[in-house]
Amino acid sequence: MNSQHKLADYVRILARGKNASRSMSYEEAQFTMQTMLAGEYEPEQLGAIFMLMRVKEESAEELAGFAAAINQLWPADIPADLIWPSYAGKRRQPFWCFLSALLLTQMGYRILFHGTEAHTSGRLYMADVFTHFRMPVADTLNDILSISTTAPLMYLPCSVLNPQLQRWLSLKSILGVRSPINTVMKTIAPAGIASVQGVFHPNYAFTHINAARLNQNDALVIKGEGGEFEVNPERDCTAQSFFAQEAGEIHIPKLASHIDDKPQNTDIDWLAQIWQGKAENTYANSAILQTAALALCAIERNNDIDTALQRCRDAWNNRDRSLLA
Repeated sequence: MNSQHKLADYVRILARGKNASRSMSYEEAQFTMQTMLAGEYEPEQLGAIFMLMRVKEESAEELAGFAAAINQLWPADIPADLIWPSYAGKRRQPFWCFLSALLLTQMGYRILFHGTEAHTSGRLYMADVFTHFRMPVADTLNDILSISTTAPLMYLPCSVLNPQLQRWLSLKSILGVRSPINTVMKTIAPAGIASVQGVFHPNYAFTHINAARLNQNDALVIKGEGGEFEVNPERDCTAQSFFAQEAGEIHIPKLASHIDDKPQNTDIDWLAQIWQGKAENTYANSAILQTAALALCAIERNNDIDTALQRCRDAWNNRDRSLLA
């Protein structure tokens, strides 16, 4: 007789029917993800776990447990001030948040993006932006230890963290829908480094913050443009924060319900034009500065958005416009 697979009991937790099923505990979710990262799973188990969790929606404990297992992959002592996940991709707007991050590096901060290769057609991904501008992209985990004040911006493909992660993200083309891994990847960060996170649905922000609380990670979460961490100036923005073991909120009112000069495509050339001052755009400037200010609040673990906005405006006016040539 074949012995039962070690993940069978964990599939059963989610799949025992309407009345007997439940969410995984933190420890159960952590063990499940550790086992799957090690490759010790059958494809049927992976599909069952991901889809059953999607149907009921992931709990904070499940997100935190999964994230805790993935966070064990990070090397120690990463010299970054902020972790910036980018997994949704863009299909309506350029990546203004890339310029927000670039602005913060002008202010002396070091930022590590991590994200996915293209997995949904019709979307532009942050990896494409880094490649276009010949910005550093990590080939190994040791590469991210070289972030410094002279090379303060880097992109880490999640496949470098573990090849399984990119493989699971690409399952959308097979399963037809996103899986919990798309959510979990936005929540991972090395211990001691704050992160910013963008979500599609506002209610998910509370799940993300509760997961951050469970893992004692400093984080700031918004409903971002296209699901990325980027402010849409045509919408009121409420950011949920968890800094120094205390939850809070930051509010940014919309600039206007409709901004006439809002770009209607993801053209990367917009980024160079705006950064170099060769084009002016009300929507872009607001998105860049407000996003940068929220990220600055995350770096400094406070909710003083007014001071952060003023500092970012001053830095924008004095930015090195020769970059992105």
